[in-house]
Amino acid sequence: MMSDVTVAGLGAMGTALARTLIDAGRKVTVWNRSPEKMAPLVALGANGPSDFGEALAASPRVIVCISDYQTTEELFGQPATTTLLNGRSVVQLSTGTPKEAKQSETWFNGFGASYLDGAILCWPRNIGTADGLILVGGQEAAFEDCRTDLQHLAGDLRYLGPNIGAPSALDLAWLSRLMGVVFGSIHGALLCESEGVPVSAFTALLPANDRAVPLTQAINDGTFAEVSKGGATLDVATSALARIRQQAQDAGINSELPDLLFALAKRAQVAGYGSEETAAVIKVLRGSRSS
Repeated sequence: MMSDVTVAGLGAMGTALARTLIDAGRKVTVWNRSPEKMAPLVALGANGPSDFGEALAASPRVIVCISDYQTTEELFGQPATTTLLNGRSVVQLSTGTPKEAKQSETWFNGFGASYLDGAILCWPRNIGTADGLILVGGQEAAFEDCRTDLQHLAGDLRYLGPNIGAPSALDLAWLSRLMGVVFGSIHGALLCESEGVPVSAFTALLPANDRAVPLTQAINDGTFAEVSKGGATLDVATSALARIRQQAQDAGINSELPDLLFALAKRAQVAGYGSEETAAVIKVLRGSRSS
C-alpha cells in the first residue's frame, strides 16, 4: 500500500480534508471524478491515480466526502471495487440521514470493511484547526484505527460510540435549530416591512454574530444574489430541509415543522431563487407585495 489514507471526493470540503492530511505529513491518495480537482493536491505530494479501484487499493483507510450516500454506494458497488473492501476502514463524511448511515454500515460490513459514519459541523476553512468539529459514530475498534487521521482534521473530534446514526442525527438536529432561526428571521423581516419598520432596525437588535444578521441585511439591501460568508444558498437550505423531513418520516415522528419549511423553500426554489441567499424566500412570502 502506497499511502496511509485515501480521500474520495474533492469538493471544497474534501479538498480541505486532503490538504490538511498532506500538511500533517500523512501519505495521502486522492480521487475525484473530475481529475482536474486532483492536480493541486498531487502537486503537494498526494498520489492521484485515475482509477478509483487503484485509489482504494492504495490505502488501508478511505475517507469519503461526496454528495450523498447513493453516490457512495454506486462508487464502491462495482464488482472490481467491492472485492477490495475486505479489511479496510471506510469513514463516510457525506450528508445523509440516520437510516442511510445504518444501511451503509450493513452494506460495507457485508463486504468485510469496517465502517464509521461522521458529520462535519464546520466550514472547510475550519478543517485542521481548533474550530474544526467532526462527529463520528461506529464500532470503537474502527474508530481507533482511524483516530490518527481524524484527529488531524478537527481540533474538536467527538466519538459518539457505536450508534452509527448518532452523527447524522445530531447534524440534522443542529440544522433544524438553524432553519428555525433562518425562517423565523425571514418572517420577522416580513413583519417589519408590513408595519413600515426598516428591516435594518431589526438587524440592529441582533447580536453581531447571529445567523440572522446577514439574512436581514440581504433583505434590507436587496442583495439576495450575494451569498453571505457563513451563509448558504436556497438550494442548500432546501436540501437540508429535505433530509430533516425524511428523518421524521423514517422515524415516524411529527413532521409538520419540516414539512412547512420545506414547502416554503421549495416554492422559492421553483420560482427560480435557488442560487440566491436563503433570505430570498421572502420574495414568495411577500405575495402580491413588490419583491
